[in-house]
Amino acid sequence: MKELARFIKTSGIYLVGNVLTKAIAFIMLPVYTKYLSPTDYGTYDVNIAYITFLCSVLFFDIWSGTMRFMFDYQGKEDKNSPIVSGTLIFIFSTILYTIVTFSLGKIMGVTYVFLLFLYGLTTNLQQFFAYVIRGFGKNTLFAAAGLIGSVVTIVLNIIFIAVFHKGYQYLYVSSIGGALINSLLLLSGINLNSILKKKYFNKKLTIEMFIFSLPLTINSVSWWFLTAFNRVALTNHFSAYANGLYAVANKFSAIIQLVDQAFQMAWQEISFSKEGASSNNSVFFSKAINEYIKFMTLGICVILPLVRIIFPYFVNSSYNAALQVVPLALIAMLLSSISTFLGGTLTAIKQNRYLFTTTIFGTIVNVIVLEATIGSIKIQAASLALGLGYLVVDVRRYQLLKRHIQVRLQCSMIVMLGVGLTFSSAIFLFLSPLLNIIWFAIAFSIMILFYLKIIRLLIYKFQSKG
Repeated sequence: MKELARFIKTSGIYLVGNVLTKAIAFIMLPVYTKYLSPTDYGTYDVNIAYITFLCSVLFFDIWSGTMRFMFDYQGKEDKNSPIVSGTLIFIFSTILYTIVTFSLGKIMGVTYVFLLFLYGLTTNLQQFFAYVIRGFGKNTLFAAAGLIGSVVTIVLNIIFIAVFHKGYQYLYVSSIGGALINSLLLLSGINLNSILKKKYFNKKLTIEMFIFSLPLTINSVSWWFLTAFNRVALTNHFSAYANGLYAVANKFSAIIQLVDQAFQMAWQEISFSKEGASSNNSVFFSKAINEYIKFMTLGICVILPLVRIIFPYFVNSSYNAALQVVPLALIAMLLSSISTFLGGTLTAIKQNRYLFTTTIFGTIVNVIVLEATIGSIKIQAASLALGLGYLVVDVRRYQLLKRHIQVRLQCSMIVMLGVGLTFSSAIFLFLSPLLNIIWFAIAFSIMILFYLKIIRLLIYKFQSKG
C-alpha cells in the first residue's frame, strides 16, 4: 500500500506536468483542422517523423541512461558524475545531429530544414534537463516547467495559426518557443557551474553509460519503424492528405498518452529504486503490470464513446474520414503503452539489452502487415500493422520478464478486458452518438466500481491530513 500511495502521488505530479504538454495535440485540434488542410497537416506530421528518426539514431536516448545511473547514487553530489558523462555524450550527439540534419535536408530537399533542426534540438534539450531534474527528485519543478512551456506553445500556435493565418511551419516555431521556456525553467533548478566540473568526469562511467544507452538507441530506431514509418508509408503510397487524416485520428490518443506518460514516469522512479531479482519484487512487478493493463484498457473503453460524442465539435468536417480510424488507432496506442511499461521494467532490472531484440520482431511484423494490407484497407492498415507489431513486442517482453523475475499475468482478466474493448469499439463504429452517450455512462460507472476501494482510501487519507 505504501508503494501504491507513492505511485499515485508521483503519477499525480507527472500528470499535472504533462497535462498540457500531451493535451496540446488534442486541445488544438479545432485550430489545426480549421486553418490547416489535411495535406499541410500531413506534411508537417511526416517531417516530424523524419526528425524524430534522426534524434532516435544520434542521441542514444542518453537522458534515460543519465537518470538511470543517477539512481545508483544516494548523495546529491555523487549524482554529478552521471550528469557530466551524459552531457558529454549529448554534446557529441548534437554535433553529429547538426551535420547529418543539414546534409540530409539538402539532399532530400526538405522545406524549413532549419526550423526542423531547431525543433529536434530544443526537444532533446528539454528531455535531457527534465530527466536530470527527475533524477534529483525535483518533480514539482518538472511539473511547473511542463505546464508553463505548454501554455507558451498553445498561445503561440493560436497567435500564428488562428490570428495571423500563418502556414504549418509556424507549428515548429511554437514548439521551439515552448521547449526553450521549459528548458530555461528546468535549468533554474540545476546549478550547472557546480556540476560540470572536471573532478566529476569519470571515463569508465562515461563508457559504461554509452554502452548502456546503445541498446536504447537501437530500440528507439526500431520503435520509429513501429510508429513513424507508417506515416511515411501512407504519404508515399497515397499522399500527405491521407497522412493528415491518420495524424488527426491519432491525436485522440493524446488523451491516453496524457495519463500513460504520467504512469510511465512514476513507474521509472519506483522500479529504478527496486532490486529486480527477489521473489518479493516478482510479486510487486506482477501486480503492477496487471493493474496497469487493467486500468489502461478500462480507460480506453470509457474514452472511445467519449471521442465519438465530441469528434464533430473538435474536428473540421474536411477531416470526417478520420473518425473510422480512431478505434483501431487507440487500440494500437494501448498495446504501445503496455510495451513501454514492460520495457521500463526490463530497464529497471538492467536487462535493457533485450529491448532491441523485442522491438525488432515487432518492427518486422509492422512492416510486413502494412505492405500486405495498405492496398486493400488503406489508412486502417497503418493502425492494424502498428497494433499487431506492438502485440508481438508485448508478448516477447512478457516472456523475458517471466524468465528473469517470474512475473505472472492474469489471463482470465485480460480476456475479459479484450471482450470489453471489442464491445466498446463496435458501439463506436456502428451505433449512434446517443447510444455512445449511454455506453459512456455505463463504462465509466463500471470503472469507478473497479477502483472504488482505492478511491475511498484516497479520500480517507486526504480527510485525515485535512
